[in-house]
Amino acid sequence: MANLSQPDGSAQSGSFPSNFNAGPASPASVAATDASSARLASSNINRGAVASAAPSAGSVFNLNFISTNGTALPTEADWRVRISMAPATANLFYASTNPILGPLYQTNGVIFPYTPTIDISHQARWNPTTVTHSNYNSYFYEGSEVSSITIRGEFTVQNIQEGQYLMAAIHFFRSCTKMFFGQSTLAGTPPPVVYLDGFGKAYFPRVPCVVQSFNHQMPAEVDYITVPVGADLNLNNTAGQPINVSGYAIPQRLPTASSLSVTLQPIYSRTNIQNNFTLEGFSRGALLGNGFI
Repeated sequence: MANLSQPDGSAQSGSFPSNFNAGPASPASVAATDASSARLASSNINRGAVASAAPSAGSVFNLNFISTNGTALPTEADWRVRISMAPATANLFYASTNPILGPLYQTNGVIFPYTPTIDISHQARWNPTTVTHSNYNSYFYEGSEVSSITIRGEFTVQNIQEGQYLMAAIHFFRSCTKMFFGQSTLAGTPPPVVYLDGFGKAYFPRVPCVVQSFNHQMPAEVDYITVPVGADLNLNNTAGQPINVSGYAIPQRLPTASSLSVTLQPIYSRTNIQNNFTLEGFSRGALLGNGFI
């Protein structure tokens, strides 16, 4: 008998063949009369297609950026789209002790698990001036800007960890659209600055941004599962066993597939622009360390 962990955290008992965890058998070891087993073995798939995924149970979106050969890649090789905060600000938000945003501590911000769609526009403003008795207008340069960046990505919830990560991402962007207020020691401080990384150091080189808008779509045509948001799954929790909710878990229904979009506006301090920006340096990539795009 073996325990089967369900997406909603419940457990179910079942029985596997005695050699189920031994991996797929080679075609030579499968009887010619067993056509089903032969097909599975030739495709390197276990019967039921379950045991082959067992090593990844409980993981969330390849958090450690593992390569195809199973080795961990260095941080600088991670090209995934990430929205994070400066260390001091991050401690106020997704610290490991935060019951809702805690999952973001592992990834230092929000990582989009699947390659998102990104819209970005660079503009140079040339204003026309009408000249009397002329066939053409004259144009005078006014200024340049990087318009807002829109990121749309898909999130799936196939286990509790993925559900907690989605809820953390939603709550993170909710928080980033609000100012410090009321009895907070930082009252009056505007919403925090975030940093955008992705696709390599030349495309999004830790671009300082503010969150202008956030949208999460809760579709009607997918299944919803219960996720214990706030439960610490690292405390004596193993596959198939009851979830240790540590007394503060919040039952939350989340869609198994949904989309999340966020609009970011790159923003640079006047000091950074005045002291560091030159077009010569920008054109040869010397200013990537300052987040200019």
